[in-house]
Amino acid sequence: MTRADAAREAAEAFLDTYVDADGRVVRRDQGGDTVSEGQAYGLLLAQVAADDEAFARIWGWTAGNLQQPDGLLAWRLQGDRVVDANPASDADVLAAWALLRQGGQYREPGLRLAAAVLGAEVVEMPGTGPVLAAGPWATGAPATLNPSYWAPGVFVDLAGWTGDTRWAQLADVAVEVTETLTDHGRLLPPDWARVDGEVVSATPAPDGSTPEAQYGLDAQRLLVWLSAACDAPVRALAARSLPLLEASDRAAALRLRPTGEVLDDRVGALPLVASAAAADAAGREADRDRFLDRAAEVDAEYPSYYQGAWVALGRAILTTDLLDPCAR
Repeated sequence: MTRADAAREAAEAFLDTYVDADGRVVRRDQGGDTVSEGQAYGLLLAQVAADDEAFARIWGWTAGNLQQPDGLLAWRLQGDRVVDANPASDADVLAAWALLRQGGQYREPGLRLAAAVLGAEVVEMPGTGPVLAAGPWATGAPATLNPSYWAPGVFVDLAGWTGDTRWAQLADVAVEVTETLTDHGRLLPPDWARVDGEVVSATPAPDGSTPEAQYGLDAQRLLVWLSAACDAPVRALAARSLPLLEASDRAAALRLRPTGEVLDDRVGALPLVASAAAADAAGREADRDRFLDRAAEVDAEYPSYYQGAWVALGRAILTTDLLDPCAR
């Protein structure tokens, strides 16, 4: 089986398991609700699977049930009712990217969604530039950031699709702020951060669910996006995480301190995908593939919507050009 075939098989498995016939992506392991990020993941994985019909169903459901008058996507729906209308910028960015990649009738919705992100989900850091906040709710003072929402390669690709250079600025600032938060790769990225004036710092989760800053199931996604970046220095930033992740049994641990100490030693699929991304950025393909295979095994043993999505996305992003933001 080729790497592309394996990626398509993983994408199809996710779509078969978590996408209803009407295009709704359901978190079956989390009470049967739906979040905007899941719809965005579904769109991208439909592209990996080359399933245009699934793409149409997923976007049709998303536009009809989550899209708000300003173009952004409400975050969470339970049953047939939106229970949290606050958008999450990662979902908005990835959905816009998927729509523009699909082209045709999806180009105008993609342009509208991309413009809405720039209009409502970006804050200006004094002395640094524009940075993607966690959502419109997070743009006040202090601004709330989720670094895993930053996908520098995707931002650069969106600059090309939209003709708006602000996306390229967002990519540059995302890398600069990540350098700061990780001490140039000496630390692992945090799940959350905040901006106080010209100062950016790692923080616990804003909802109080964690007592300290951590590298967890949010931040792990950032290593995948850094590894997929178009510039070698950005990929090198992901590679510098590998020594922290290789020590002891950290590669699979659900939560670590940014300094690498284990906070939760339970094994997760997404941590392994993140470790695969660091290995990929370091040019260690055998280790990348070993981590990805182990991630698939963990997800098969403990299936979950979120980590299953990243098992499929990670295989496509790290081993194929099916979701390559640098292809253009």
